[in-house]
This record gives sequence, structure tokens and C-alpha cells, in this order.
Amino acid sequence: MEKLTPFPKNKKNCQRGFSLIELLVVIFVVGIGLIGALSFFNVNQYNQMVVKDDLIAAGLAQEGTELVRNIVDYNYLNNLTWYNNVFSPPNTNLCKAIDITSLSNHQCKAASLNYICQFSNGQYFACASSASNQTGFKRDINIEKLNQSSSLDSGDCLKVISVVTWREGERKTEAKDVLCKPTTD
Repeated sequence: MEKLTPFPKNKKNCQRGFSLIELLVVIFVVGIGLIGALSFFNVNQYNQMVVKDDLIAAGLAQEGTELVRNIVDYNYLNNLTWYNNVFSPPNTNLCKAIDITSLSNHQCKAASLNYICQFSNGQYFACASSASNQTGFKRDINIEKLNQSSSLDSGDCLKVISVVTWREGERKTEAKDVLCKPTTD
């Protein structure tokens, strides 16, 4: 009986490893795969930042209209003129900027304070463009009458448009609301 050996002894060119060219090809292919995977993660991280900014801007725009509504509701509940500190007939918008402080003083801010800054606790507020804690968001509140009469009588309404821009004006979102004189039932 013959003894079997794992490698024939009569072949002189028997190789047991990879050549240098084969190793370079494998390294190249694996490198291309890693570059693709890393670029996927970079694109994914960028998209997450874009979506985060979009959500913050949508919230700030909605907050703008809600804060104007809060002033109108406060005026009505305290027997003040319903558009007090918001609009002055015939066509003057008193509310170019607004922030969380309007919940306590029931007034809008100066138009020069329409940039958005952030406190260390995460809360947003209106500030000047030169503020150190500015977020890059800018909010403008536009209020206009829906009818052409010179006063705001019963049945008259105001259209509130809160526009938030960011990335130096490249991106924009807005929220709209219509506020009418509250009526008693």
C-alpha cells in the first residue's frame, strides 16, 4: 500500500500562499469598500443635521404664530382691544419679532431682535444679529389685515405669517394662521 502525502513531491512549482499582486488587489478592493462605507456614514450624518435644522425651524415658525395668538387671547380675556400690541390700523404690524417673553409681558419685540439665540438650558429667544449665542435661525413675523376696511371691527381678521430662515437665507419655512376678533356666544 502506498502512503498518500498531502502535496505531491514531483511538482516543482507548488505554491502555498498568495503572490504580492494578489495581496495588492485584495487590499485595493477592501479599501474601496471601506471608503464607500465611510462616505455613507458621512452623508448620513450630514442628512441628520439637515433634518434636525428643518425640525427646529418648523417649530420656531409654529411658535411664532402661537405666541401672536397668545397675545390676542390675553387681550380678549382682559377686556383689551383684541389686536393690542399686535397690529395698529390701518396697516401697521407691531409684531416683527417675538419670543417666549411675550407670555409674561404680552408684547412683541423690536424688529431688530428677529434673530434666534439659545440659552444654556436649550430655550430659544429673540436676539440681535451680533449676539454670541446666536443659532443661525432668523424669524420674521408678518401680520396683515384680510379685508380692506380702515379699522378692525367685528368680523375682521389678521393673517399671521411666521417665516424662519437659516443657512444664511438658503433655507426657509413658514407657518400661517388667521386670527379674528373673538366673539362671545
